[in-house]
Amino acid sequence: MADSIYNQLSRYTQPPLIILGTMGAIFNQILFTSRKSLRTTSCSFYFRALSLNDFLVLYIYVLLQWLTDQYGFDPTKKFDWYCKMKTYLQTILYTLSPYFVVLACFDRLCTSSTHVRLRRIATVRIASFLIPAMIIFIFAIFSHMPFLYMLTSYPSGSYCTPVSVEYNRVVAILVVTALGIVPPILMTILCITTLILLRRQRRRIMPINQARLRQRDNQLLKMLLLYVVFHVITTIPFSTTLLIVVYQISSTSPTILLLYRLSVLLFNTNYSTSFYIYTLSTPFYRQELFCLIKDTVKKLNRIIRPNYYQPKLHITVNTRLKRS
Repeated sequence: MADSIYNQLSRYTQPPLIILGTMGAIFNQILFTSRKSLRTTSCSFYFRALSLNDFLVLYIYVLLQWLTDQYGFDPTKKFDWYCKMKTYLQTILYTLSPYFVVLACFDRLCTSSTHVRLRRIATVRIASFLIPAMIIFIFAIFSHMPFLYMLTSYPSGSYCTPVSVEYNRVVAILVVTALGIVPPILMTILCITTLILLRRQRRRIMPINQARLRQRDNQLLKMLLLYVVFHVITTIPFSTTLLIVVYQISSTSPTILLLYRLSVLLFNTNYSTSFYIYTLSTPFYRQELFCLIKDTVKKLNRIIRPNYYQPKLHITVNTRLKRS
């Protein structure tokens, strides 16, 4: 009964998440790379890294898990190297996205600061350094997983499992801490500090250009706050049920296992909805998206109808010739 409920929900919820998430990731990449007002900001680098990582999660984990659930396609039960690498990569990719948002929150804090040294951190050059540094750091934290996960044979079949129950519990605590506890705390602290700085700066009289930039920064901060709320909502059920399953592994009921598997489905929405919830939630980014669509339509019209403006050009030239 539990497997039937999970399979039905997985069958009809994961494909839309993959499709919508793919479209959102592509739109985010195009938006943050083609619009000059976004491309020149350091925060856009973190959002581009976030959308790219979400895209990888959808295809390295969500799609493969859906194929396993619906069609029994699971190479982790056949190849030991695949068992190790898939477990390692999916854990890293799951963990990276919230830390890219932590970097974006830190970037907004630096931008809102009155200290020159902190404002110098919010640059494209620093962002291009912090992103690979964060990737290397997360890879290093979970570097033990390829060595301590293996393909194990049981009477019911082969499964990709940790080397021991104790190690499984350690990994669960590490995942919950690195994914469900540390990022929300850091995001909350950074966002609240940024809000305090912005409130202080509102009392000052700023030029029009600076006021517009400040408005854009406020909308960026709104996006980040929405991410924090949504991340907490989707992470708490996943973290709670994971710890229950790991620490009651010998007596885990089918109901708890079902709740854990359903919490994973809920958690996956965090990697497919960033474009729709965060980017489209602010007027500034909606306007940038509409401008991008408008410019794209104009370019397509020029390609499809290259002679559209030529008659007007000929009329102008002939009129000038008659006058001369």
